Amino acid sequence: MSLDRLERLWRGFGVGLFLAVIGLGGSLLALSVFPLIALATRDPTRRQRRIQWVMHLSFRLYCAAIHVLRVADVEMRGAERLRGLAGCLIVANHPSLLDVVMIMAMVPRVQCIVKGALWRHPFFRLTVGGAGYIRNDLEPEALMRACAETLAAGNNLIVFPEGTRTVPGARPQFQRGFANIATLAGADLQLIFVTCRPPILHKGNPWWRVPPRRTVFALEVGERLDIGRFLRYRSRPLAARKLVEFLENLYSEKLGHGSVGSGAEAADHFSAEAGRSVA
Repeated sequence: MSLDRLERLWRGFGVGLFLAVIGLGGSLLALSVFPLIALATRDPTRRQRRIQWVMHLSFRLYCAAIHVLRVADVEMRGAERLRGLAGCLIVANHPSLLDVVMIMAMVPRVQCIVKGALWRHPFFRLTVGGAGYIRNDLEPEALMRACAETLAAGNNLIVFPEGTRTVPGARPQFQRGFANIATLAGADLQLIFVTCRPPILHKGNPWWRVPPRRTVFALEVGERLDIGRFLRYRSRPLAARKLVEFLENLYSEKLGHGSVGSGAEAADHFSAEAGRSVA
């Protein structure tokens, strides 16, 4: 058997192993570390931050292991821009199942929206509840309010505007929910651009089907977008629509799908248009 074949088999095994580690590791933390933190920390806010910090360190170790064991390469660019990040909506495209893990490895203080079923899981409910994650089965108004409240409290919140994993090669199509949250909360947006080449763990592809060569996950921290640019429009629904349009163009340009102009040019265009709308 050739070395290339053996290497591909190892990567297939490694992908399955690391997917299993997420569930097993989460269960072990929920049964050991998190109950100790809950017992030792009475203040809910401090308890939440300590659990988030443990998860951040765990995911950093997880990403390092993926890289060291040559299952995939992981590159994080501009992570220093995330120091001191607070009260921001972290916006990222979503090419793979592991995006959220890698983003949480970059940001110490972060929350996300998770499946409501995890709140009923005997092991994971302490994790998602203790870390302050938001369940996705809330009523729309309650979900929006919960997101706005956590941002106002200084927490960062990860969102994937596409709502599902990206089809490789497809132009990003953003839903408006994230923009409604940003305009309601008045929260700035921290942009992260994710590439996964060649694709792995993407939509419609089973985990055991690995590409011929090792995948490179590259996460690039982009600009921090001032929501004030868009709040100058006459109405919040219009501001949300313009924000979606702006970011779709920006992500399309950055990820190589073509665009109506550069990010800076688009920002100037929208700022000028907002001024005309208010006038």
